[in-house]
Amino acid sequence: MWLADFIFEYAELKADYFNQSFESILNDSLLGLTVVTIGLVIWLVILLIKDPDGVFEKKFTKK
Repeated sequence: MWLADFIFEYAELKADYFNQSFESILNDSLLGLTVVTIGLVIWLVILLIKDPDGVFEKKFTKK
């Protein structure tokens, strides 16, 4: 995703790509944080569904 973004933006701006504005840096940072957050949420959902040690199963079926 970042590679494609770099290629298209570099093709558009040429050498000016390396002189980024604050807005562009902020936009790229938010993109990175969003990707990391979505990845963590997906990992957490998969972990809860698989429940490798049976922790949630034991906790919710215990009477």
